[in-house]
Amino acid sequence: MRRLLSILTFQCAILQAFLSAWSPACAQVPYSYAPAEVSTSDISGLGSSRNQFVQGVVLFDPADDPAWARLKGQQVKGVRCYLRADYKQARQKRSGIIACTGTPANIVNTTYADLVEGWNDVLFSEPLTIGDEKMYLGVQAYETIGTPYPLVAFAAATVPHSCIINLAKKSWEEYTDRGTLLIAALVDDAAAPLLAQTAYAQNCSHPQTVAPSADFEGGLYIHNFTAEPITSVEVSMLGEGATEPTIRTINLPNPITAYNSTVLTTKLFAGVSEGTSVDWTATVTKVNGTEAQPGRSGTTKLFVTQDNFIRVPLIEEFTSLPCTNCPYMAYYLEKALEAYQKPYVYVAHHSGFKEDLFTTEPDRELTYVFGGYENEFNPAIMYNRAVFEGENGMIYHAASESDTYLAAVSFAAEQPAAAEVKLSHTNDAVTISGRVAHDLVGKPLYISCYLVEDGISEERYPQEGMDDEGAPSDLKQVFRHNGVILHDFNQAAIGDVFTTDAEGHYSVTYPMVKKEGYGGTAQRLVAIVHKVNKNDLRENEALNAAQEWLSGGPDGIRDVKNESVKSEKWSDAVYDLSGRRIADSSSVTRHSSLPSGIYIVNSRKVVIR
Repeated sequence: MRRLLSILTFQCAILQAFLSAWSPACAQVPYSYAPAEVSTSDISGLGSSRNQFVQGVVLFDPADDPAWARLKGQQVKGVRCYLRADYKQARQKRSGIIACTGTPANIVNTTYADLVEGWNDVLFSEPLTIGDEKMYLGVQAYETIGTPYPLVAFAAATVPHSCIINLAKKSWEEYTDRGTLLIAALVDDAAAPLLAQTAYAQNCSHPQTVAPSADFEGGLYIHNFTAEPITSVEVSMLGEGATEPTIRTINLPNPITAYNSTVLTTKLFAGVSEGTSVDWTATVTKVNGTEAQPGRSGTTKLFVTQDNFIRVPLIEEFTSLPCTNCPYMAYYLEKALEAYQKPYVYVAHHSGFKEDLFTTEPDRELTYVFGGYENEFNPAIMYNRAVFEGENGMIYHAASESDTYLAAVSFAAEQPAAAEVKLSHTNDAVTISGRVAHDLVGKPLYISCYLVEDGISEERYPQEGMDDEGAPSDLKQVFRHNGVILHDFNQAAIGDVFTTDAEGHYSVTYPMVKKEGYGGTAQRLVAIVHKVNKNDLRENEALNAAQEWLSGGPDGIRDVKNESVKSEKWSDAVYDLSGRRIADSSSVTRHSSLPSGIYIVNSRKVVIR
């Protein structure tokens, strides 16, 4: 996948069960929002997979973190960081630790050092004094294709402002779903008393749809800032809209050791306000039964709604007949969708690189999701028209295995749905109706409605790349032109704007259209309720989707009908695959002396053996 930030999860059975723990230096105390011990299944590598610098920092802000504010006047002696491989580049002034104040672009100290795989404790040439300014502390290395993804994050906790990345020394960007960088400030050990009885808590389950003013089961991440073990915490939970916090005491099944963390599943309490992205804050008020010193609060987002709409994932592929790599995407995607075995909506857009005879105006219009013409390519895919957190765009490259697609579709299915979409039709009309989430009432939303066709024969409409070296042995058996748009019901190619009533209900009707199509084996009506903002790709999510089969049913997306040879006369003229009329129905029977081959009769493929 072409993206600036990539995730690599370490999954090797022969790796040790846990990475080596923090080993406190005799003269420093580590201050971090990340755990001291992490399971190999909970860490991710971050980088670009290119030959370029990678820098990562964590923000320590006295205005946001009362514990850090108490350390004013103390010295930061260095940085503790975890690397995925050796980066012994100090001589070239490439690897080392960095400190910034005010903004991450304002680097005030770079200390070059050889970094090794695992934990590194590196001291600044001159200590920094903690003051009132924001301080960013982190690490840099020169990444190579041979050793990609240098930095490491704890994936289970997405502590705000703790995963800020700069690729190629161009621009800093915060990633909000990659986890928390394994980076700690090494503070003078005189700071230890100032951190006593201090802990951090945060709901780490994502994505999450909950009911207002009710308990929900969530993963609670708890971090111990001190050298003393923690056996219990009292947590104040304040969801958006609530006037008073909910207080819960949580006894830990296992103590949290010094400077370490845990994630446990427990009952949390939601706020009052409904919406797709509402704040939920946890604050540790007691540690081991004693009043805690003020520490940072953990704020996350929840989707709070009385209507738990069921998400139907929308998968949209950008493809074209001249695209030699497109059959591979279609092949592995098809394998994944067959294994998924749950409802989904699939549409193919024949645009994004080269157009062909299947291309429609909605296909052309939708290319804005690439973020500019120079970024367009095939094959490409997007899910729910969403920019997932931590990504720069919604477009993804092809993968060479079905598991990648299966994981992506499964993740898309877990995204909270912000609308209900019901689709029905008669001989005269197509109706899309339903309800949208509370916070979207009265806001401009769009409906796109298509008639699409599946099961179109590649033999009739040839696809490039079918015979390329390395093609799967059953590619021709599996490959079909699916999800081809036959008709766009909308007045505008990007979709039609609609409004809801005061309760969020909507209903839109279009005149029914029937088309013969390309001789495929199934036709569907597809409806998508979505946002449109060409200037901000993050504001283009499909809120939900629905479909209704007109012919063929779900199996029609995979089956190409082969008519058996019978003795009766055909009722229509006979055509070859290029569309040439080669015989009249009155002179040809299925017993006729036509050569063996594939013919088109009544818009269907017929095989004569």
